[in-house]
Amino acid sequence: MEYQDKVRELESRVEDLSSLIHVTNIISSTLDLDELLGLVMEKAQEVMRAEASSVFLVNEEFNVLECEVALGSHGDKIIKTIRLEKGQGVAGWVWQQAASLIVPDVTKDQRFYSAADQQSGFQTKSILAVPLQNKERIIGVAEVINRADGNEFTDYDLDLFKTFCQQVAMAIENARVHQIELEQERLRQQLESAKEIQQSFMPQKLPQGENGIFDIAARNLPAISVGGDLFDVLMLDDRHVGILIGDVSGKGIPAALYMARLMSDFRFYVQKHRDPGVLLDKLNDLLVDRSRHGMFVTLQFAVVDIWTGKIVHGDAGHLPMVHIRDGRAEPAVRASGAPLGVLKSIPFDNGIMQLAPGDMLVFYTDGIIEAMNTKGEEYSFDRLLACLNRHWASAGQVIEECLKQIYRFTKSSPQNDDITLVAFQWNKAHSMS
Repeated sequence: MEYQDKVRELESRVEDLSSLIHVTNIISSTLDLDELLGLVMEKAQEVMRAEASSVFLVNEEFNVLECEVALGSHGDKIIKTIRLEKGQGVAGWVWQQAASLIVPDVTKDQRFYSAADQQSGFQTKSILAVPLQNKERIIGVAEVINRADGNEFTDYDLDLFKTFCQQVAMAIENARVHQIELEQERLRQQLESAKEIQQSFMPQKLPQGENGIFDIAARNLPAISVGGDLFDVLMLDDRHVGILIGDVSGKGIPAALYMARLMSDFRFYVQKHRDPGVLLDKLNDLLVDRSRHGMFVTLQFAVVDIWTGKIVHGDAGHLPMVHIRDGRAEPAVRASGAPLGVLKSIPFDNGIMQLAPGDMLVFYTDGIIEAMNTKGEEYSFDRLLACLNRHWASAGQVIEECLKQIYRFTKSSPQNDDITLVAFQWNKAHSMS
């Protein structure tokens, strides 16, 4: 009899090992975390011949254990909201101590947390609990509850469940990594879509000066997929070009949404108010009325009479445009004005400039002068002036050369802010003949 008992025990262990291998293949077959947890608990009951099972995962944000899945004879009362502090309940103790535990009789163990039974109607008698460990980090605790034959869990059961849980921990971590990758890819696709939508608010084609009367070029480079810089160039009538540039506070999707709505507002109001000071006043009151989370925008708007070279411009806290004449670059005199969206009823004055044939204006955002190199040095306004301080063949040449100089300065440093450049060159007065 003793020999037959040993044979049966050996056969049972071989069967357990075979089941373990089979289960390992099953739980490795999915990268969906919810599906995986369901499989794990189902197979844990099967392998361990238990009435029920539970898996708790560590919620690192709140530093608690959360019961994600509970199966068994009362599977219609699955608990998904129970949380345990470190040291609370059997699972909390296993998490805190980083040690496995057999509880033969929960009525005699003060560590048992009875709230789960009270909520589900299930009666826990004994528990086998093992930490789910990935390398040195505990990511959760797995339990099997009540041996189906009514006996106590043994040390052999514990060893078997530990082996099972090693594979479970690895599968859970793989599923989590996959889930993160899927989420990142989904977010990347959303940002790409948002970028395309945002770029559609920028002018897709710049106005062309008839007979070369003016030349204009522009470039917008968001620091991430979407950003808060904006520009617009439009013919207000047959002799006036409107040039807008701005920088919304912040980056990312909130700034992009703010920018998109502002562009729509600008195109609506510029049809009624071409005077820069009046236009900025209207936009400011509108932005203050719907201001959220302290966001604001610096803005610059210039109206160029391409027949005469006269410019009327308004400024709302933006950087001074650069005026280039005969190869010499200097900051233009700024019109006074605070950023838009901060305070209502702020006066915005107009500035007036007169261009000579060949003169050029360069509009830009602070992503250019604040671009940093690997030493933490900023590109600076002085470097921008030095770059612009020469004779230029075209507006496009200005844009390309400026960006080339910035890339050369920053080298491998990441772009930490949106970059926008607009260059306008007035070439000749309108012929009346």
